[in-house]
Amino acid sequence: MKTNYEKKSLITLRNGKKIGFAIYGNKKNSPIFYFHGWPGSRLELKNIPLKKKDCFIIALERPGYGLSDPIPKFKIIDWPKIVLEIADRLKIRKFSIIGVSGGAPFALCCASKINKRLKKVAIVCGIAPHNAKGMNKGRIGMLLHYGKKPIVSWLLLNFLRTRMLNSNLEQSFYRWKQRIPLAKSDAKLFTINRGMKLIKNFKEAVKYGTTGVHRDANLYSNYWGFKIKNIKRKIYIWHGDKDLTVPIITNKFYKKKLKNKEIFIKRGEGHFSICYNFMNQIIKQVSE
Repeated sequence: MKTNYEKKSLITLRNGKKIGFAIYGNKKNSPIFYFHGWPGSRLELKNIPLKKKDCFIIALERPGYGLSDPIPKFKIIDWPKIVLEIADRLKIRKFSIIGVSGGAPFALCCASKINKRLKKVAIVCGIAPHNAKGMNKGRIGMLLHYGKKPIVSWLLLNFLRTRMLNSNLEQSFYRWKQRIPLAKSDAKLFTINRGMKLIKNFKEAVKYGTTGVHRDANLYSNYWGFKIKNIKRKIYIWHGDKDLTVPIITNKFYKKKLKNKEIFIKRGEGHFSICYNFMNQIIKQVSE
């Protein structure tokens, strides 16, 4: 059962399903919808030193994550309609989008399907389609591998969820840090306090179940439902060259397929440090 506090962080769609969200910054600024990674939640940006006086961000949780209700047969191509409905409810006419890591496909889908109301789109350390060169490597390769095996991934994700929810934040963080390959910049970034915020975000993602993370793993490992080469809107792409989660090589796919793009490769930055160190700059970029 959701608490009264949590109910204030929910928007009910016309179909009766609820979507969780959090607002960061000042409503006087240009609105930006933020799409979290995998796993992730509306709390993801709590680990970033945002200049709140200079931003207005609505961090949305996809169906089945955090507070958001699961939506049966939800696909990536269903997301733009939900974003538009939420924008209407919040009385937002025009907006920009930032999609991080596993949020990138959803940001690109919006770029493909939303026209006049969408101002700018940025993807940060974003995953590429499953058949792009490099997507079979490292942590993302493992995710796609299990994404193609729905029964095995369901069992594994539920096991990991149970263990994480039954462990304290500090315990979970040290276990995560020991097992996950991290760039030097990422390892340096994660003090115990930032690490526990990261784990809190992960826990929130699966608080009420694994529907969202399980479904997205499967969606990532299949055709996304739209053609990236047909996107006409300019896409800003940010990536760290030391990223060990989503290899930098995936940018070659976007460089080839996207007709209108601007790519920013940051030397020495990892999967997490690029968000920590450059998110305010990215926010400014898509707000202008």
